[in-house]
Amino acid sequence: MSVGACQGDTGRVKLTLVQDALAQLMKTQYPLEELLRSPLPEGVDPQQLEVYLSDQDFQTILELKRDEYASLPSWKQIDLKKSKGLLC
Repeated sequence: MSVGACQGDTGRVKLTLVQDALAQLMKTQYPLEELLRSPLPEGVDPQQLEVYLSDQDFQTILELKRDEYASLPSWKQIDLKKSKGLLC
């Protein structure tokens, strides 16, 4: 194996690691299990866990559609999140 081949392999490994890290940082949805785990995934706002749920999980957990939830007063949103374990 030549030195050039070794450097090329290393470059591909680094590129893959960078792509994986970038994909993780750009991730916008997480399963509920990941959002309830500590520590939270990188970049997740612990006060806004509902934002990271899929539409289906959102509706299943909060028992409302996103637009219905958004129309609630903020105190009601907070109470709902607390009752469902999405806010401490």
